[in-house]
Amino acid sequence: MSKITSLYKIDKNFSDTRLDRFIKMEVSKIPQSLIEKYIRKKKILVNKKKIKSSYKLITDDIVEIYFKPNIENTIKLKKITDNFNDLKILSKKIIFECEDYIILNKPAGISSQGGLKVKKNLIDILNSKNQKFYMVHRLDSDTVGLMIFAKNREFAKKFSNLFQTHQIKKKYYAIINGCINKNKGEIISKEFKNGKNTISKTLFEVKSKSKRYSLLDIELLTGRKHQIRKQFFDLKYPIVGDYKYGDKINTINLCLCSYFLEFKYKGEIKRYKISIPKFMQNFFYNS
Repeated sequence: MSKITSLYKIDKNFSDTRLDRFIKMEVSKIPQSLIEKYIRKKKILVNKKKIKSSYKLITDDIVEIYFKPNIENTIKLKKITDNFNDLKILSKKIIFECEDYIILNKPAGISSQGGLKVKKNLIDILNSKNQKFYMVHRLDSDTVGLMIFAKNREFAKKFSNLFQTHQIKKKYYAIINGCINKNKGEIISKEFKNGKNTISKTLFEVKSKSKRYSLLDIELLTGRKHQIRKQFFDLKYPIVGDYKYGDKINTINLCLCSYFLEFKYKGEIKRYKISIPKFMQNFFYNS
């Protein structure tokens, strides 16, 4: 094994933080693919053991690093100038900013964070702004709409906890294939995954119908991966533009928009809302 280069003892500020996120925030801003490689080669260990990148750290964990962060910072990373145009575009998408967080209206076609097959992602572009941002939740690459990014470690942890305990209200607009029978309802689905039974809950209300489509107002009560997309696919009403989950006809972008966020910040209720995107309006009212 290579010689150890860095040793980190996890304190309460990083408790419940994913290992890969900790590496990017505190050790070296390297691509996800390189983190996975170093874990496979045992160049990143936790408590002297090989562990998954998704492992959530706990207080007093010991993270051992067997590569040279200062050198690896330059490997496969985009230069700040490479992100300049993307940053200019994203800066115009920030609808609110304060000392602890920003609210960003995410465009389609860009991932929230890096990954093995991801060439461009929001967090890397934002962090080329000479300021550190922390991702506290995700939207799928093709989903548009509101996202929160923390501007410091303290509020990154607070927002992550609010999401995990379902204390942030999240609402979406979606266009589905077909005219759903009920005007409003609750979808409850169960799934056995990783040795656990999980329950997904979603509220929906029909805002408008055409001959072939329904425009829905959706509230997530839980936050599973691809929850809305999976549930409406299972009901035989796939979301328009969702090739992965059942829509093999429409070539438009995924018609799913995170339009509303509500949470408590420093004792006050904060609400952020955007209108339904024009591409969704044009599709629904002209189809």
